[in-house]
Amino acid sequence: MRLHPWAQGAGLQVSASEDGRTATSRRWRYVVGGAVIVSAIVYIILSSTQGTAVYALTIHELKAKCPAIYGQGVRVGGTIEGRSIVWDADDLILRFNLVDGGEILPVAYKGIQPDTFRDGAPALVEGKYQSNGVFEAGKLLLTCPSKYEAAPTQPEQ
Repeated sequence: MRLHPWAQGAGLQVSASEDGRTATSRRWRYVVGGAVIVSAIVYIILSSTQGTAVYALTIHELKAKCPAIYGQGVRVGGTIEGRSIVWDADDLILRFNLVDGGEILPVAYKGIQPDTFRDGAPALVEGKYQSNGVFEAGKLLLTCPSKYEAAPTQPEQ
């Protein structure tokens, strides 16, 4: 053991593990450990967001991308066609058509039928388009009914 320069007057002895060489190696251990932790966090964030990426398309765009789009997560918007609504309360399956600019998209949604689900309501469905032509929706999003919108104002004369 040797004396540390500031401890010479006090007669304190310092072990070899506390000298400058091991302090540098200790710093490197912290740097490497920190880099490993940061890398792990970045990897977790990137891997969790890649699987949840969803593309927003119109019905026409969706059908134009076939067959490459089959089985990929997408979001499609349109208007609910009232005469196509079929609700199976036992299995919680809602079947309906979305219409947009003359294009029709058959949709199968498994879940609870929303209260505001009605003919002519604008809707977004999120899920996967299947090769049989049916869009299997995991999410069904409806816009607020018009009763919540502000009434149009009359221009002053």
